[in-house]
Amino acid sequence: MLKTVDARLLSRFTRDLRLLPRIKVENYLLVDLGVRPCSQTTLPAELPNARAMGSAIERIMSPRMGLLQRETDPRRRMAAVKALRGAMSDAYDKFVVGSPEHRAHLDWADRFRLKKRMVEVRPTIRELYLFRDGGTGKKLGRLMKEREELRRRAYARATPGTDKISLAYPEESVGSWTREMGGVLGYPACCVDAYASEREKGTSVESRAARQVEEMEYSGGVDAFSYFVGYFYPCAPNCREASSLGRESLRLLNGLDPALGELYGSLVAENLERVRDQPKPW
Repeated sequence: MLKTVDARLLSRFTRDLRLLPRIKVENYLLVDLGVRPCSQTTLPAELPNARAMGSAIERIMSPRMGLLQRETDPRRRMAAVKALRGAMSDAYDKFVVGSPEHRAHLDWADRFRLKKRMVEVRPTIRELYLFRDGGTGKKLGRLMKEREELRRRAYARATPGTDKISLAYPEESVGSWTREMGGVLGYPACCVDAYASEREKGTSVESRAARQVEEMEYSGGVDAFSYFVGYFYPCAPNCREASSLGRESLRLLNGLDPALGELYGSLVAENLERVRDQPKPW
């Protein structure tokens, strides 16, 4: 674990600008310290220069997309879609995989002796999972195969009127999959169950979470440490289980370097703010 690694290596890691501060702490250090069994990083969205990478890919793909939209012959259109996907993958390899930022992620995973799994979500989107033990890796591999099948079924059932957002992540409406995946990522069972139940019902988790924060802030009941990692929605703004993970994270990071503890404090505040800013249904 990192706490036994030479302090100079930790210093180089914290100073490496090729990784975002939140990713360093939540997705590398908290896995290394055993706070969570696995982390997920979306690439290129969670790279420091994601916007420039996206713009570069879009410049190349935009003319191709225009040609595809104008194609009416079914056979030629199918061939064009296949060619487009290949071109998008090539563009991703050129601008993302070939970047120093992408290499930094893989290099640091190796230095921390973290196992990694790269999963293609779309031709220009990947997910990097980091974990320590083989059991987590096997479970993750099975869940990714199940996700592919759930998406295949959802696409096959889709109609022109099907909501595009639900098609983007159809697996989240399957409670058993969402609960198991939440456990792999180290989220408290109470929060995972609330999230999965709401997704199954078609309820907006984001709106619920934002409304809870707004309602409980008046009474001082919001605990920022309940938002112990980014893009996580606790069952309540003062969830005891989530807050416990946040405070344990702070303790361990302070043990490595007080500056990391201070950074983590700012990160949980940002995580809370991000949830507060989610759209509300009123």
